Amino acid sequence: MVIVHSNMNGSGFLAEHSVQVKDALSRVLEALGQSDAVGAGLWQKILAADCSLEMTSAVHRLAGLCCALLLSSGQLNDAAELFSALGHTPDLRSYSHKEDDLLPLIRAWTVPAEEPQTIRTVQTSGHVKDILYNAASLLQGVNAMNAGDFPRSVDFFREAAGSLCSRRVLAEIYTCLGCSFYKMGKPQVSLQYWKLALRTDVQCLSALYHSSVLYRHTGDAELELEALALLHTALEDPNTDASSRKTSFPLRTELIVSSSVLGSVIHTPSSCEVTYLMARRCLQNGSIEEAAGHYLELMSALQDGSRQQGSCSSPAPLPRIPVIYLEAAAALLEDKRFQDAITVCSELLESLGHIIAGVVSVDVQGSDHEKTETVREQVDCVLWASSAHLLQGEAQGMLRDQRESITDYTRSISLLTKVQCGNSGSVEIAECKVLAILKSAALLRRGLQFQQMGEDVKALMNAQLSLQVAPAFPGVTSFLLEALWRLGRKKEVAGQWRKFQSNKEDLRQQWEDMSRDLPLYLSVTVQKGYSMDVSFTKQLDDYLQNEKEKVIASNDISGSEDMN
Repeated sequence: MVIVHSNMNGSGFLAEHSVQVKDALSRVLEALGQSDAVGAGLWQKILAADCSLEMTSAVHRLAGLCCALLLSSGQLNDAAELFSALGHTPDLRSYSHKEDDLLPLIRAWTVPAEEPQTIRTVQTSGHVKDILYNAASLLQGVNAMNAGDFPRSVDFFREAAGSLCSRRVLAEIYTCLGCSFYKMGKPQVSLQYWKLALRTDVQCLSALYHSSVLYRHTGDAELELEALALLHTALEDPNTDASSRKTSFPLRTELIVSSSVLGSVIHTPSSCEVTYLMARRCLQNGSIEEAAGHYLELMSALQDGSRQQGSCSSPAPLPRIPVIYLEAAAALLEDKRFQDAITVCSELLESLGHIIAGVVSVDVQGSDHEKTETVREQVDCVLWASSAHLLQGEAQGMLRDQRESITDYTRSISLLTKVQCGNSGSVEIAECKVLAILKSAALLRRGLQFQQMGEDVKALMNAQLSLQVAPAFPGVTSFLLEALWRLGRKKEVAGQWRKFQSNKEDLRQQWEDMSRDLPLYLSVTVQKGYSMDVSFTKQLDDYLQNEKEKVIASNDISGSEDMN
């Protein structure tokens, strides 16, 4: 019997263990006088030999370890053949079994009796059999889940849950069951299994994360944030260490079914990633103060270099650093922490400065719309820098520094001219739609600053340019009407108003299509648009009513003259 050493850490067998099992198998063959036996009939020959009870027990335990190695490497069909040999009277013919036969074959394995005075092993063959059954059920459940056959995966996971395993593995099985039911469109059943997983093992954080995802998809922001807060607290707790939870047995399911096999089902985001999820959700939900706090905490952690890098891919990886900074600036802006927003934008612009300086012109036109990674990166950098100037300009305007605000808006617009997206940005590329909205927003806001400074002609010019870039941009028509009115061009106001009213529904639909791809850091500020002043609205209504009455009166006079 080969003893599995305690240096196995639960992440899979090591190469040395396979060598040890092979060496033990060679010694068995020597003892049976079959040192040259190889090939498919090897185990059949060994099991057919006339051995003592002690020798037979040792051979079965060795076969169990070989099955464990086969299962750990995903060779389920080969494991089925070996279990067939263990469970039936062997002969020299070649067996051919499928993966579906695996569980019945393990059940059919009759473990030989072991005399108490001869047992000097940590695990009996019976215990090994139970572990192998649990691992095989779990592996087949994962395979079925990965294949999209969720009803079948549920059956396998239930088999695994009813067999021998540690509390940690049982909690992971419940988590897998929850994920399968979620894919089957049964969220309430999923929640029950994830709660059961947490009751089974309080450190099964993947169940907590999956619950938060479910709450997000159902729109329950309060429960989502509650789950994320609990997850964040657990991840920050130094006592939370899943790798330290081991059983006292050398062979266990955790060794056969490694965490990489279970994939994203049992993986959780890092503490930084959970902080970001909370920050983003709070910003989307309008909990601005909490959002700003989470973003500042995240940026502090990133600057300290404490961003965790897991061995496996995260189910919720962080976005690019500029995106985090822009969302943080948007949150600070909404929280009326204008100077902090300016500081965050300045830090981002400083980091992007050397990249933007090298961008002369980016052409993303083309019938196939294929863009190289270099071009995409350049477009992203222009988007990030332009957005930073936009948010910075907004903050400067709130601080009543119109000149500085205008400068930032101008820089945002200048950067956007470096990207060529085709006629009026109409090319069906998400980035181009976003850039068009960004440019329209910068022009509109720059016009507003000119208006506050009393420079009405420049305000009107920016309003006209903004309307030209994105006619559907919220509030751009309202600002244009007000700019025309201030310059005494009332007839043009009436014409623009009638044009807007006739196209109102089309513009609304156009805006929905354009804004669908807006990043969060723009949507929270850009979509506010511009609202007409109440007094101007009243004046406009009065003027339009007077014009209407004049037209009616003129028609009446014309009709009377015709009758005479």
